[in-house]
Amino acid sequence: MKPRTKRLLNLALILGTLVIVIWISLKSHDLPSTLEVLSRLDLRSALACVGCFFGFLLCEAISLKYFLYCRGYRITILYALYVTAVGQYYSAITPGASGGQPMQIYHLHQRHVPMGVSTSALLTRFFAFQFMLSVLSTAFWIAYAPFVREQVGSGMWVLIVGYIYNLFTCALVITLSVYRRPVVWLAGLIVRIGSKLRLIKRPEKTLEKWLKGVETFHESMQTIIRRPRELLIHLLLGGAQLLSLMSVLWFVYVGLDLRGHTWGQVVTMDLLEYISAAYTPLPGASGAQEAVFSIYFGKIFSGPSTLAGLLLWRFFTYYIAIIGGAVVVTVGGLREGRSLREVAEMGETPPAMPDAQRVDEEL
Repeated sequence: MKPRTKRLLNLALILGTLVIVIWISLKSHDLPSTLEVLSRLDLRSALACVGCFFGFLLCEAISLKYFLYCRGYRITILYALYVTAVGQYYSAITPGASGGQPMQIYHLHQRHVPMGVSTSALLTRFFAFQFMLSVLSTAFWIAYAPFVREQVGSGMWVLIVGYIYNLFTCALVITLSVYRRPVVWLAGLIVRIGSKLRLIKRPEKTLEKWLKGVETFHESMQTIIRRPRELLIHLLLGGAQLLSLMSVLWFVYVGLDLRGHTWGQVVTMDLLEYISAAYTPLPGASGAQEAVFSIYFGKIFSGPSTLAGLLLWRFFTYYIAIIGGAVVVTVGGLREGRSLREVAEMGETPPAMPDAQRVDEEL
């Protein structure tokens, strides 16, 4: 299946899920009442939601720029934001957020960042985010344990599965960072399976390229382990990024003129909702996010405010990434195309496609 066809199908799934959620919700809620609740959101609260999402992007961009700076690669904060927005866009429209990192590696290659270094940068950010997700969700869960039990109710098993999955992910990344052999074994296993399933056309060549990236990645991760100060900064940025994203729902809650719950309570449930649904292998965890939201926030956003809160929350944390990312990708693509034409007119050879993109095509 062609990449463009895959993207169109993923977008259709995303929009289809949104339509189904709205249709089901409107069957149980009065449309005029829902629209009336939506109209309560004032401009200040909406801007606060946008600001929180931008803070989420900015923290990731700073982490990326800092990692590369420590290894002698210079990119501007604006380019780091561009790469971050591109990654968020492709992650939002691909199953399991699988499309973001390859595209980020591609764009970093345009700034002469080797595949292994860029992969290490992205995986370090991923680890910092996931680690802080485990730490903060555990801390908030303990602090608001009675409140969590009351809100989750019979959906506790969903929370436990998501929590265990997140801990497993952190443990896996740590293992891959410290030990080289498991990484080599895992790369070989993936290539062998892909070859048997006829997903990888040239397994020997693909494995060779992967192992080169693994070597660079392992060396880079060993370096950051020996630099606790650098690792601490990435963890702090991961925590700030996470709390910034979780605070979006608080401003939605306040903006809808709802009262009775604190910032800590709303953020706690949002953290637990995230770990309960984010692992679903669908674009943006569509369907799962909405279902878990209705369980965890059914008592916080009651009546018509439940659908209104859900729509606003998903818009300011997910659909805004698709809309804004599409604009960024389109503008960036036009500028890149213009640059290639200028190179061709000068009689020069255009830069080769990076290994990350070639590997992606082979898969």
